[in-house]
Amino acid sequence: MKKKVLFIVACVAMCAFVACNKATTVEPETTPTATVAPTAEPTATPEPTATPKPTATPKPTATPTPDVDWYQEMLENSVMSTGNNARVKKVLEKARSGETVNIATLGGSITEGGNASPMSKGYAYLFAEAFGKTYGVNGGENINYVNAGLSGTPSSLGVIRYQRDVVDALGAEPDLFLIEFEVNDWAEVTKGRGYESMVYDVLSQDNDAAVIMIFAVRKDMWNVQNEHVPIANHYEIPVMSVKSAVSPAFDKKYMAKSKFYSDDYHPNNYGHQIMSDCLMELLATIDGEEPEEMNPIPETAVKGRDFSGMKMITSKSTEVTVELGAFTQVDAGGQGFQVKGGHSFPDNWKYDASAGNEPFRMTLTCKNLLLNCKQGGNECGSADVYVDGEKVMTVNGAGGWGSSNVVLLIDEKEAAEHTVEIRMAEGQEDKTFTIYAFGYTK
Repeated sequence: MKKKVLFIVACVAMCAFVACNKATTVEPETTPTATVAPTAEPTATPEPTATPKPTATPKPTATPTPDVDWYQEMLENSVMSTGNNARVKKVLEKARSGETVNIATLGGSITEGGNASPMSKGYAYLFAEAFGKTYGVNGGENINYVNAGLSGTPSSLGVIRYQRDVVDALGAEPDLFLIEFEVNDWAEVTKGRGYESMVYDVLSQDNDAAVIMIFAVRKDMWNVQNEHVPIANHYEIPVMSVKSAVSPAFDKKYMAKSKFYSDDYHPNNYGHQIMSDCLMELLATIDGEEPEEMNPIPETAVKGRDFSGMKMITSKSTEVTVELGAFTQVDAGGQGFQVKGGHSFPDNWKYDASAGNEPFRMTLTCKNLLLNCKQGGNECGSADVYVDGEKVMTVNGAGGWGSSNVVLLIDEKEAAEHTVEIRMAEGQEDKTFTIYAFGYTK
């Protein structure tokens, strides 16, 4: 089935827009965007946008109304692709029938509600409420929702947290899963494989769950969506691109960046409302399409599905053998969930400088192993990591605010038994170091 999509092409001498037809797949930017640190200043490239559709979404009352309905145009532009609509249509039908619909969002600080006031006014919460009112019964009483956003975290940590913070938190596998890591995945250690593994795991559930990709964007219009567009195309996943929505609005002077952004990364309340409205526009567009047959999940991968079925290891886990060494304390001062409260990794291991430099030692059978450790202030030091007796890296625990730092320790094709040791680096014995958690696959 073909769908029309409008591409915006930026000209050097003047702004002009040329429309053309496009298949259901999403085209990446003509100039590939490199995966760089947030301090970089990548060159912005115009984004593809969607053909205007008849379904309107109410505008926030604070929006000025020029001669053109720019707000509706912006919402339509955000619909980067509707993918294969079968799974989303099934979710909408389930919601309308009164069955319980389980919805989850997973991402970084933008998803958590960063710089919304209060944070519970972030786009994810607004969307869950709007979904319930629009498609649920009695204002959404049949909608079960969890927001698993966590500030400063990439998809490599998302794949570690998925089972605990999505499935366990919902009490069920999600029917609709929204994933957003476009601003945080600039140096992601699995190189997209953790992201794709999550997408694959959700699509592989027995409930024909739907996935929606959200392409958030920094104030300078940079993100890593080019890295994830091939995954969207491969699995025929609907995509909502904030970049495709707001960039033309900024260029046409319909909206100042200060109207949408609170800083260089996060939307303000108005920006979060726009993101929610864009998601509702995507659903309205899919709802108005002719139904499609659900296609089978591709047997091949794009980036890789090596982290599918990942399990988290904490101090409460019993499936692995652990010797604490000098890592006998619990760090109560690390990163927490800002809306629902509580430490994001309460069952951790913290180095005790008074206990000597005996290593933390863990033995397990795995193919892949991710370490998530605390990145704190100057009191945090560096630790050496050994796998099967060989030093593989030194991890710096300083330079953050208690945030997570994910590193890849083991990455193999076949499962094998391994011993991992972590000890303070030479000269760092008087510092602290906290192991938040591990993630592994068999």
